[in-house]
Amino acid sequence: MLNTRLLSIVFLCIGLFTATGLLRLNIDTDVIHSLPAGEKVISDSLDIFEHHPIHDQIAVDIGINTDNPEILSACGIYLEQEMRASGLFAKVGMDDIGALIPQLAIQVAGNLPLLFSAEELRRDVAPRLEPDRISERLNNLYTQLNSMESIGQARFIRSDPLGLKDLILAKMAPLAPTQGAEFFKGHLLSRDGRHLLVTARPLAGGTDTTSARKISRLLQNAAGRLAKQYADQGIRVTLTPAGAYRAALDNEQIIRHDVNLALLLATLGIGLLLLVSFPRPLLGLLSLVPALAGTSAALFVYSLLHSDISIMVLGFGGAIISITVDHGIGYLLFLDRPHETRGREAAHEIRAIGFMAVITTIGAFLILGFSGFPIFSELGQFTALGVLFSFLFVHTVFPRIFPVMPAAGKRSLPLQKLVNILYKSGKPGAVAAAALALGLLFFAKPQFQVSLSSMNTVSRQTMEEDARFTKTWGNIGSRVYLMNRAGSTSELQSNNDALLAKIDSDIRQNILAGAFVPSMLFPGNDLAERNLSAWHNFWADDRAKQTKKVLLGVGKKLGFTPAAFTDFLTLLEQGYTAAPPPIPARYYKLLSITENTSAGGNESGLIQFITVQPGKKYDSAAFFARYGTKYKIFDAPFFSKQLANILFSTFTTMLVIIGSGLSLLLFFFYLDLRLTLLTLTPVIFAYICTLGTLRLLGHTLDIPALMLSIIILGMGVDYSIFCVRAHQRYRDIDHPGYGLVRSTVFLAGASTLIGFGVLCFAEHSMLRSIGITSLLGIGYSLLGTFLLLPPLLHRYFNNNGLPKKKGGKGEERTIGQRVCGRYQTLEAYPRMFARFKLQFDPMFKDLPKMLAQAEKTDALIDIGCGYGVPACWCLEYFKNARVYGIDPDPERVRVATIATGRQGKIFRAWAPDLPLIPNPADIVLLLDMLHYLDEEKVQALFRSSRQALASGGILISRFVIRPESKPSWSWRLEDTRIKLSGHTACYRPREEMRMLMEAAGFLIIVDEISAANRELAWIVGRSARE
Repeated sequence: MLNTRLLSIVFLCIGLFTATGLLRLNIDTDVIHSLPAGEKVISDSLDIFEHHPIHDQIAVDIGINTDNPEILSACGIYLEQEMRASGLFAKVGMDDIGALIPQLAIQVAGNLPLLFSAEELRRDVAPRLEPDRISERLNNLYTQLNSMESIGQARFIRSDPLGLKDLILAKMAPLAPTQGAEFFKGHLLSRDGRHLLVTARPLAGGTDTTSARKISRLLQNAAGRLAKQYADQGIRVTLTPAGAYRAALDNEQIIRHDVNLALLLATLGIGLLLLVSFPRPLLGLLSLVPALAGTSAALFVYSLLHSDISIMVLGFGGAIISITVDHGIGYLLFLDRPHETRGREAAHEIRAIGFMAVITTIGAFLILGFSGFPIFSELGQFTALGVLFSFLFVHTVFPRIFPVMPAAGKRSLPLQKLVNILYKSGKPGAVAAAALALGLLFFAKPQFQVSLSSMNTVSRQTMEEDARFTKTWGNIGSRVYLMNRAGSTSELQSNNDALLAKIDSDIRQNILAGAFVPSMLFPGNDLAERNLSAWHNFWADDRAKQTKKVLLGVGKKLGFTPAAFTDFLTLLEQGYTAAPPPIPARYYKLLSITENTSAGGNESGLIQFITVQPGKKYDSAAFFARYGTKYKIFDAPFFSKQLANILFSTFTTMLVIIGSGLSLLLFFFYLDLRLTLLTLTPVIFAYICTLGTLRLLGHTLDIPALMLSIIILGMGVDYSIFCVRAHQRYRDIDHPGYGLVRSTVFLAGASTLIGFGVLCFAEHSMLRSIGITSLLGIGYSLLGTFLLLPPLLHRYFNNNGLPKKKGGKGEERTIGQRVCGRYQTLEAYPRMFARFKLQFDPMFKDLPKMLAQAEKTDALIDIGCGYGVPACWCLEYFKNARVYGIDPDPERVRVATIATGRQGKIFRAWAPDLPLIPNPADIVLLLDMLHYLDEEKVQALFRSSRQALASGGILISRFVIRPESKPSWSWRLEDTRIKLSGHTACYRPREEMRMLMEAAGFLIIVDEISAANRELAWIVGRSARE
């Protein structure tokens, strides 16, 4: 019977929750945010990514198939005009930088005494003072004065006739994207003259995909128009854009495609699987409902807790559906049976088997929050919520949708036969699995490798164009970046002076190949003072006079007047002094200096980026140790190496945390070390085989590999728990309930394999890696559960629960120990209940006296037997006896049936009904249950007990009486429990109970208060002889 109205409401809520969650959340496509910010190497890199102007900058390479700077310049002007007109950019072009170079040259020429160190003067300046070099320099200047290049040269002849400024300006070479590039009409041309670079800064961030789509369309249209314009001239114009926007756009498009494909394929695959797995095929499809409901509710609740969600987490959506489908499958398998079934009964069965699996899955995914990776914290919370809501849906809403299910017709299910064959493979299957694990053990060594490029997946077109761009303009990823913060320009210059001293030292030692520090142009006070002193020392000892003499002599021959070099000669005077100028704001962009625009705007000051080129003796770790205390550093290879180390450390930490946490959870759930180890056996098998297979496939572990511990320990162990609990609950591998559980495990595993398997076809590298890693982890977990566990469980549970002492026999154990042995392989609660009842209940001290009244002990009836502890005690006391019991609680009936074994037969029934037995009983036990019955039922129970007893048989009753003094805590606790359950306790005095028994035809032979507990009374009556 299907409640279609409620099901329709559920589907409506699923759509509503999903839509609301998606509307409330901002989808983050920048996977860089997935990096852990707690490690300095990582936090430094993230800080540089955030603040470096190049992060959001767009660069467009305009290329032509001929050497024609004029056409390139015209193309550049057109593209810049189109970009400005679009309104998408805050800044377009490098006109300002091109105009700054002449101004900077003038600035440098006027401050030459402050810019050279003593070593540079000796090494670079001194050779230029040779008469031949001075003559050659002035002749070149004279030649230039007669050409177009003479414009602006007169000023430099007066202030720097020897061209010393060129030595300083040459230090700026590391700022250029590639060696040999030059400015032409405000644009940067490549060395071969066939490429021109246009740069721009978008109004929106580089990872804003809405803006990125508009920019992409703009550049595509401009490229088409330029190609068409010059096609008639035989000139092929190409535009090759580069920038963060392309990776962001590609990532979004690829992930969206992968997400949609994964959701579609996972839903279709799981739906098809369910369609062929149920006696009523269409019913199987409804097992997806809890997973869909749980995922939509998780999305809605997540949107209440967070404002953003990574698109990678949404990409995991198909896998989440497959993870949460297991309880829905189990519920409907228990519901869709050959006999009429009630929804709450099915929910009870699957809850009893799978509750611990839910706890371990939720716990494992929540532990992802300790990984340090924000994306995994999001994923852990989202998935844990999905699992929780799916579980709650199965046990609260599903029984209302399916309150009663009519009997299913007979239908051959090939999948069920396959599951049974796999699960019953026995020792051969276990040996094969062990051999596989042993073979892969030699390869099961985790190896981590990660790079920034591996975190983003771009289209083939983007990769090809990036390669062309890098070939022309160089790879900025091969450089090392330092970031320096300062509150003012004077502080910044002082910091730069100290940095320059370190860098100069490293360059001399071949640790660095080159670098540009703004102190080379704008030294601070200390450095300027040292350089000025070195300048005066250098020009002492008649060097200034000799240089002046040569300069004026050669100049006179060429027609230069004596006043032509006045400004420069003034710099050579020993009395010359100058103060270091602050860095003008107009040079900030040129020198990679920006205003601090940190989030919230709480910080002020300046941020400066310095680019260094590694040398032959460069060592990343040593460089980081030397510079990292004061500066933030980004070194791509070192970043990747440190990230790999962090991954390995996090992987190991999570393995230890989840492994130990899971082991403790299992132990406290089972309270049995051997059963805990049995449950973990397939997990260990899966871990070894997964790592070994990944190694053989050449798939190194990356960021998604952190999921491995979660997948295997948190999810793979679910299959073990289901099967261990099924064996513990049903005992017989051919029990119908056991068959349904292993079918549930297989279908849950297969659906999860489908969910993760479709990710293996994802284009995005991280999603694909998640798919491969998880597919192997789940697959091997399922294989280990089906091949390794059954023979191990069979051997464990075939032990009849009577462990022997060293050198002794089971017969030598006490009755209490033998009774506990009967519960040894049962669940923790009934096992502990039996142990504590035997230890603390005075019943078992009094029972021998009561049982001594029996003339025969062949058959006993235990009414309200509970977990069967008194019945088992009697079976150990009377070795050849049989016991028949009843109890209204099906769980207690199950436990008592297992505990009494072949000597007992327990029925689910309510007193005063009695079990049907082949022969009259010798003893009837009414222990601690008469206060649950009203007077009419007690009378009927005594009468039916009298009828069930053989002549001379005895009825032994222990009942609770109302104490004359203040009740004990145990009495009050029991009384409160009965009231909370909605029943009324009926406490009767001994005299009334005696009269009721006598009225039923019993001769009272024992009537006493328990010596150990004055709130308990014993009355034993003998059936009158006929």
